[in-house]
Amino acid sequence: MKKIYIAPIAGVTDYTFRGILEDFKPDLIFTEMVSVNALSVLNDKTISKILKLREGNAVQIFGEDIDKIKASVKYIESLGVKHINLNCGCPIKKIVNCGYGAALVREPEKIKRILSEIKSVLNNDTKLSIKIRIGYKEPENYVQIGKIAEEIGCDHITVHGRTREQLYSGKADWKYIKEVKDNIFIPVIGNGDIFTGEDALEKISYSNVDGVMLARGIFGNPWLIRDIREILEYGEIKTPTTKEDKINMAIEHLKRIREDNDNQFIFDIRKHISWYLKGIKNCTEVKRKINTISDYDEIIKILEGML
Repeated sequence: MKKIYIAPIAGVTDYTFRGILEDFKPDLIFTEMVSVNALSVLNDKTISKILKLREGNAVQIFGEDIDKIKASVKYIESLGVKHINLNCGCPIKKIVNCGYGAALVREPEKIKRILSEIKSVLNNDTKLSIKIRIGYKEPENYVQIGKIAEEIGCDHITVHGRTREQLYSGKADWKYIKEVKDNIFIPVIGNGDIFTGEDALEKISYSNVDGVMLARGIFGNPWLIRDIREILEYGEIKTPTTKEDKINMAIEHLKRIREDNDNQFIFDIRKHISWYLKGIKNCTEVKRKINTISDYDEIIKILEGML
C-alpha cells in the first residue's frame, strides 16, 4: 500500500489543521519545521508552544550545528516523538542564506555527517528521515544523497522535484524522483504538484515511488487524502467532494481553532476559509466580507447561510 504523508507547511500545518487532517488518516503528519538554534536557547514552555504536538506527529528540524542538532533531537525524542526528519529542502531565502534547508543539497558529505550524528543519539525505535530538493540551481547530488540516506539507515527519503532556485514555480520534474527510486532500496516519497487524486495516480505509476507527500494540494482540500486512496484502490474517486462538504468543513475548522485557542480570534483562519470556499459559485463577496470580520459566531452565521 502506497503511503500518504503530509508535509510541514510554514504557517499552515498548525495544531488545529493537523487535527482535521488526522481525521482522514494519512500515514504520517509532520509538524512545521523547527530551528535547532531556537531549541537550544528557549525554555520548555516556549518550545512546547512552538511544537504544539499532536499524538503521532513527526517533527522536522533544520540547522547545521551538529551539537545543537544532537541536543535538539534528544529533547524532541524526550517528548515522545518517534520520527525526526532533517529538512534539506526548504527554499526560503532566510533559511538557505544561513546554510540550512535546500542549501545543504550542495554538500552531500555534510548531510552524511549530520545524519550520522543524529542516528548515533536516537533511540533504536525512533525513525529518522530526510527531505531534499533535486538540487540548488540545477539538479545535482540527489541520487548520492539518496544513497547516503540508505547507508545511514533512514526510514525513507522524500524528494521534491524542483530545485531551490525554482522555489514553487514551473513544474516538479518527477524523472529525478524516479531516478532516486531506481537507485536505492529504502522507501522514496515523491513530492511536488499533487493537487488531485489523478495527479497522484499518474506520478506514482510513472515513478513507482513508495508514497507521496502532500503540501499545497491540501490547502482547503483534506479530502485529497481520501481521493488518492480511492483512486489507487478502485481506479476512480468514489466519494466526490460537494459544496456542502466544503462549507461544513470551514465551519468545523472555525469551531476547532476557536476551542484550541481559548476563543481568541486567530486571523490565519481566514486563509483556510478562502481555500475551502474556492470554486464555489458566488463566493467572492462572501470571502471579502469574512476578511473584515473578527468574530467566530458572525463568520459561522455567514457560512451557514451558504448551505
